[in-house]
Amino acid sequence: MKVLAWLVGLLCLPAAADIAHACTCDSISPAQGFARTQYVFIGKVLEVKDHTWTVDVDRVWKGADRLAARVRLLDVYKDMDCEFYFETGRAYLFFAIVAKSSRYVFYQPEVCNWTSALRSKRVAGPHGEVWLEDLIVQNYGPGEPPRAEDPWKRLEDHDRDDRD
Repeated sequence: MKVLAWLVGLLCLPAAADIAHACTCDSISPAQGFARTQYVFIGKVLEVKDHTWTVDVDRVWKGADRLAARVRLLDVYKDMDCEFYFETGRAYLFFAIVAKSSRYVFYQPEVCNWTSALRSKRVAGPHGEVWLEDLIVQNYGPGEPPRAEDPWKRLEDHDRDDRD
């Protein structure tokens, strides 16, 4: 009976189980995940500091006009069952929302969405199973580069000017 309960628990893990601890999420399709989030993009993690990550954004399918080439992600689930773990140097497909908006924006990966490392999730496509990021390209096109100005760069430039 304990083995059965353990197996059922495994089936209830979210789509992002490889980067978040076990937390209970309803199953959603990639299309549902795309529709309910503000940003969908591929980026490579450059820096990890506590539970914030600096990410170089490569391609964007949703929100390109508001995303800069470099973004900061914030884990609002730190020290909870659903906290994230992203590896420096690894590329991910992010499904994110604005976590904190002020002069300097932080983004939050959605824990019960499809955020995952590239080449880690296979999903049903029109012609059989494909990688999640390939399904996004099939359904939404090749993506585009981010187009917004990086507000963090202004802060860094301002700090540098103050030191000079």
